Amino acid sequence: MLEDDLSIENQNLREVLEVAKQITAELDIKRITKNITYFVRSKFNTWCSFILPEDFDSDLPVEFIYEGSKLRQKKMSFKSLKPLFDFFQSAEYNQISFTQFSNDFPNKDIVQILEEKDPDFFLPLRGDSGILGVYVQGKKEDLSAFSIEEIQFLANVTGFGAISIENANFYRRAITDRMTKLFNHHQFEKTLEEYIQKAETGEIDPFSLVMFDIDHFKSFNDNYGHLQGDIIIKDIAKMLLSEVRDCDYPVRYGGEEFIVILPDTTIDEAEAFASRLRKDIESHDFPGENRTFKCTVSLGVAEYSQKYVKNNTDMIGYVDKALYTSKENGRNQVTKYIYKK
Repeated sequence: MLEDDLSIENQNLREVLEVAKQITAELDIKRITKNITYFVRSKFNTWCSFILPEDFDSDLPVEFIYEGSKLRQKKMSFKSLKPLFDFFQSAEYNQISFTQFSNDFPNKDIVQILEEKDPDFFLPLRGDSGILGVYVQGKKEDLSAFSIEEIQFLANVTGFGAISIENANFYRRAITDRMTKLFNHHQFEKTLEEYIQKAETGEIDPFSLVMFDIDHFKSFNDNYGHLQGDIIIKDIAKMLLSEVRDCDYPVRYGGEEFIVILPDTTIDEAEAFASRLRKDIESHDFPGENRTFKCTVSLGVAEYSQKYVKNNTDMIGYVDKALYTSKENGRNQVTKYIYKK
């Protein structure tokens, strides 16, 4: 019997270490949560999810749950994670059944919302900076109880998950523009250089850049103030994020200027993307005090060419020339850069 227990313990340890190996080098929260979810699903034939902040400097709750192979990021119907985080921080629970949670947690509205999921128990995700989120464990399909060993196993797995999520948050802070949540200029330069090197060797297909800025933005700031200008920038960043694919790389290049790396995208496809974005921005009502505002953007598009592009300066120079042409020709339009033969 002792040998059987030891064998199970060793197997569990090997599995924990395997999951840890998969996730501790990850800097993408989607992949971290996906790896853990798939592992739990295969081992226990049950569902799980993660309740995490919408962003690293936000306390808006979002549930990361996988339906098959597809991630669904579902905004929760309570406004802040602070009550949950305060509860787990003060009580110092490592694990709590939903029954105990529903009795002890003071905010019964949140209890009722979480009860709809019919969870079995919660594991707080603890990092050096405090509570990072909550792991939600669903009931087994046969409704049998999780053993103490199984709960400890999941606590070990999610412990590594918490370390990985915290590292991902630190990394995201370092590469992100805080106002817009787009990638920052420094990280863009580094990423573009990597794309050019890979394209030169044929490791990836050619890619395109879209660069754009807000028309007459200096005059807008002079007339309505920089706070109103910041609202315009933030709204345009949200619109850009809603248009890009997971593989795209949207950047706040500086001030009111933006740039996007579009992998596996021809110049015509990039032009179509830029045209959609231009129309969306033109038709959008930007909120202001006692009124709404309209604004437009000018855009340039360039596709990587091994013949003409040797470094970042070349590639940025070409797309900037296309943007400049759009502005010279009246603004609120898209221009493609065509290489001279």
